[in-house]
Amino acid sequence: MMYGRRPLTKLETGLYAGLAAIFITVFARQMLGYMELAERAAMQATLMNTVTAINIRLAGETLNQRRNNADWTQSNPFYLARMSPANFVGELNESPSSSGSWRYDSENGELVYTPRLHFKLQTSSGRASLRFRLVVLPAGAYNLVPVTPYQWE
Repeated sequence: MMYGRRPLTKLETGLYAGLAAIFITVFARQMLGYMELAERAAMQATLMNTVTAINIRLAGETLNQRRNNADWTQSNPFYLARMSPANFVGELNESPSSSGSWRYDSENGELVYTPRLHFKLQTSSGRASLRFRLVVLPAGAYNLVPVTPYQWE
């Protein structure tokens, strides 16, 4: 039994549908921002893990006196780290790669990341792809540094 209930009018139904659409739009926009933050964090974690693995390998080879003083800066960092993320598509010189993936540009010796979401990404080159080069620090350790400056908030 329904006590005191009446069916909704077309105006009320339209109003409720409009409010639901506004809430869904605001929620979706907020979620895209969080998804972009998560992608940026995953990209940075991949860079840090790769550099750490390369430097651990360097330290291990130095301690075991197997270091042959070869220049690793023109090698694929994922190969040197003996690991690669699931979204690594391989050594591809042509651009662009699929979004959300890593590739190694062997022609330029650069690791390239093409993000899925790049609303808040600003690069000096104007491209959405981020490029990193393996360099030797003065202390002898390796680091992946951006080829062109970028800001990703």
